[in-house]
Amino acid sequence: MNEDLKAINLQFLMLARECSKINPMEAMWRFNLSDKEIKNLSSLSLDELKTLSDCGKAIFRIPVTQTPTGVTSSIAAALIHIPRSNQEYEHD
Repeated sequence: MNEDLKAINLQFLMLARECSKINPMEAMWRFNLSDKEIKNLSSLSLDELKTLSDCGKAIFRIPVTQTPTGVTSSIAAALIHIPRSNQEYEHD
């Protein structure tokens, strides 16, 4: 079980690190991380992630409430996909 937990931890850390690098606000929302945690996580090397994953306990967070947390309008706006191309649509 310990090896499985290490593997899950490492996968979680790698995913959270990449998201923190690409879109810190999304990482804050998806992984329930603070701004400081995002900055620290995004700068870690793979070896440092492996060391953290070997801690012997789950490092990911599981929500304990059944009601979803509120998403503010600023977070929702930041997560909206905006197409990068200016395609014109023909109207029939």
